[in-house]
Amino acid sequence: MGTRHEDQPAEHWAGPESLDPTPVWKQYLLVAALLAVGLVVIVVVAVASLAPQFVTPPAVVPGDRLVLSASEIPAIGARPRLVGAEVAGAQRSFYLVQPARGELRAVRTHWAAFANDVGCEIQVEESASLGSQLPQPTTGPLFLSPCGVRNALALFDLRGAVISGSDRGLDQYLVSMSGDRVIVNLSRVIEAQERTSAPIPPGIPQPQSTP
Repeated sequence: MGTRHEDQPAEHWAGPESLDPTPVWKQYLLVAALLAVGLVVIVVVAVASLAPQFVTPPAVVPGDRLVLSASEIPAIGARPRLVGAEVAGAQRSFYLVQPARGELRAVRTHWAAFANDVGCEIQVEESASLGSQLPQPTTGPLFLSPCGVRNALALFDLRGAVISGSDRGLDQYLVSMSGDRVIVNLSRVIEAQERTSAPIPPGIPQPQSTP
C-alpha cells in the first residue's frame, strides 16, 4: 500500500469541516460567560463585606458577624456588658468590655481551665466584694470562674488575663470597630493558651529544696 495521500481510500480522508477552527462567536461567548461569573463573585463579596453598614443593630450578617451599636460599649473600666443568647445564640454569649480607651474585648461567657474540660460559665464580680480572695489589692470589676484548677476560684482581669486560680486565660471573639458599629466575629475564637513555667536559663543556680 502506498503512503501518499492520494493512495489512501477516499473513505479515510478527513472532511473539510475538520480543518475549520472554532467559530469566533463561540470564543467570545465563553469569555463573556467567565467575565459574568467573575463579576457576580465580586459583587457577592463586596455586598457581604459591606453588610454590617446596611443592617440595623443588633444583627448577624454573612460571615457569622454580629453587629452591635457603639452605644453598647461600656465605659472605660466599667462593668462588662453581657450580650446574651437572644442576640448571639445560647452557645456564643459573651461580655463586651472596654479595659482602656479604644480597646474592646469580647470575652466568651463559657470557659474551661483545660482545653478538653467541660468548663462552666464565668461571672462578673466587683473586686471589693472578694476581699481576701484577691492576691493583691484591686479595684473595679473582675471576671471569676468557679471551675478553676482543682475547683479553686479562678480570677481574671478585664482583658481576660489570669489573676489567680488558673494557668489559662479567658477565650475571646475577634472584635473590631467600623464607624458607629461594633463587629464581633463569632466564627473567630481567640483561644487562650495555657501558661507554663519558663525554664531556668543555664548559669543561674537551681532552687534548693528545704530539708
